[in-house]
Parts: sequence; C-alpha cells; structure tokens
Amino acid sequence: MNGPLLISTMKNEGPYILEWVAYHQHIGFSDFLIYTNDCEDGTVEILERLTEMGVVRHEPNKVLRRGPHKSALKYAFEHPLTRSAEWIMVSDVDEYLNIHIGEGTVQELIAAQPAETDSIPVTWRLFSHDGQTAFRDEPVIAQFTDAERSMAQGGFPDRFVKTVFRKLEQVERLGLHRPVVASEHVETYVSRMPDGTLFDGDMRDAKVKTQFAYDAAQVNHYAVRSIDSFLVKRDRGRANHARQILGADYWQKMCRGGDEDRTILRHLDATQARIAELRRDERLDALHRGAVSWHTAKIEQLRGQPAFEALREEVLELTAGEDHLRLRTEPAMPLRPVEVIDADASTGGPLADEAAARLQPLLKELRDVLDGLEPVEAASKAIAHLDALEQGLLTPAER
Repeated sequence: MNGPLLISTMKNEGPYILEWVAYHQHIGFSDFLIYTNDCEDGTVEILERLTEMGVVRHEPNKVLRRGPHKSALKYAFEHPLTRSAEWIMVSDVDEYLNIHIGEGTVQELIAAQPAETDSIPVTWRLFSHDGQTAFRDEPVIAQFTDAERSMAQGGFPDRFVKTVFRKLEQVERLGLHRPVVASEHVETYVSRMPDGTLFDGDMRDAKVKTQFAYDAAQVNHYAVRSIDSFLVKRDRGRANHARQILGADYWQKMCRGGDEDRTILRHLDATQARIAELRRDERLDALHRGAVSWHTAKIEQLRGQPAFEALREEVLELTAGEDHLRLRTEPAMPLRPVEVIDADASTGGPLADEAAARLQPLLKELRDVLDGLEPVEAASKAIAHLDALEQGLLTPAER
C-alpha cells in the first residue's frame, strides 16, 4: 500500500498550490491526486510540471451535472492512486491539516488512534481575513492567524469536518467531508475523533456539533483569505455548489475570527524551505510567478466591474463593523437592502445578469424533470429534485 494520499480539485488556484503541496508533504503526505477544470491562471501548467517532477498526479476533470467537486471525486474513486492508498484525505487548497500530536505528522495522528480505527474526522477551524485587503504572494499560513472562537468563547457550533480514512473496499463513494460507507459496513466502520474518542454522531453528517477535539488536530480553513482574493473566488464560483453565487452572505458565514491561532507556524520554516526547493526548477518558478501576475491583473479587472466593486465595498463595511468577530449570541450585520437588490434585478443590472446566467442550466434541468406532470405533483417533484441536487443524492442516471 502507498503512503497517505491527498485528493483535491482546483480551478484558478495557481498562487496557492506550491505552499499547499509543500506543507502537506512536510507533514507526511506522499501522494497527491489533483483534478482541475476550466483554469485560466496557470493552475494546469503548474500541476503538469509538478507531475513531470514526480511531486503530484494531475488529472483533467470532465465536469458532470453534479458539479466540479463531486465529478472529480467520482473519477478519483476509481483512480489507481486511490485504490492503492492505505489512508486517504479529501481536501481543498484552502484547507491545511494542522495536527497537534507529536511533531504534527499525519503518521502520528494515525498512530495515536486505537488499531481498529477506520476514519478520523478532523474539525474545520475557520480563519478570518485578518484585516488583509490586498492579495499578496506570501504564505497563507503566515498571513492569517485570526481564527474562529471556541464554543466557550462564544464561537459557533455545528462545524464541518474533513476525514482521514482507510478501507476503501468498505466505502461506497468519496465524500467532500466524509467517505460514504456502504450500508452493510456502517455498523462496523469505526470512526474516532483525533483525540481518540469515539465519534458520537451520524456518519452521514458532514458536521460535528460540539465534539471538536481541537487539542489533537484541526483543519485550518482559509476560506476567504484577503478581501481582494475573495473577489477572485467569487468570480470562480464554488467547486461544490457550481450554481451558487458567492456574496457577502458567504463572507459572513465563512470569515470568522476573534482568537489568535499560530499553532501551524511551527511548520512555516520547513514549508518555506520546501517551496524554495520546488522553485529552484526554473519552469515551475516562472509558472508560479505567472499565476501571481494573473491574479493581480484579475483583481484589477474585477474591481472595474460594478457588481464586484459593490461586493468589495460591502465586505469592507462588514469588516469595519467587525462582523467577523461577532459572538453566536449577536445578530449578523445586515446585508444589502432588499429594495436595492430588487432595483438591480428589475433594471437588469450586473448581479441580475450573473444570477440569470447561473440559473439557466438549472431551469432547463427542472423543465425536463417536470414535463407532463400535474401542478401539485410538479411542485412536489421540483422541491425534491432541488433538495437532491444540493445534497448530491441523485444517481448518474438521474442526473
């Protein structure tokens, strides 16, 4: 069996790839399987060069109706690297496995569990923009150290997990947060939190309520990075929810702070040394610099568009009001007034145009599903279909 495998999917993530790979190599991952789709910033070229260097394995992602992320996981499930790996983790490029056991390696995390352990769900810890407005070509783990609070400090419950797991033969399919274990193995598939305690929730749930086990490990999730970097993320869209438009509501949900967390910085020197080693390859170094230039130019371009500049101003207003520091007992700051959104929609403004473009494929799919049904049955079918799309429950034949 091969060493720990990290599976990911990317679109326009060029400036962040080397740091993410270098860090996870340092903490013990030996194999990387990375899918890409519709990239413009040099992401594909960077990953192709890393593949030539034997660092990662890059594969194209032919996107199905289920969206980029779930399409990639469908292909990854049958990939030889996945089939030969003993331990596997699915992770995005803005997620860093931060282990507090021993020297912080994935091998130590696994060794700390009882021998019968099959999966280790590791809880997200969201990080805010940390006051950063501009995009900078510097290590993400060093730029952002403002993390969401613990429950005792007024932080929010119901946090997502990412899972280190094994026994692929007992898994029905890969999941974004957990593997989907085959029904006949659910009762015997052992899931433990990083601190060794048995997971006390539903294996199908992507979240944990309060059983975070941060003392042993966490996944640092830099979901927004800087304000200007968030504009590029908005332009790119979400890998898991391709039809959703990222706005200030996403920022409010994912930009959380209030508690400084510098624990990952013990790996900074080693990560930077590995980045420098990778960039000694002249082609790879040029590709990285090209991706940075692309993102810098893209930000300027987006700021010239009214919808993106309006979003930036709204996020700046949220930041000035310290919305990212609010406690769970405090209401969120209000977003744009409904009448402003209505006015934009009625005049065919940029937000309306973008929303319409994203909705067209969904509307066509719904029309196909509902064709010939009576009104009551059609309404019920539409709701069920939308729910299934969101949860990723439709079979390939149904989608």
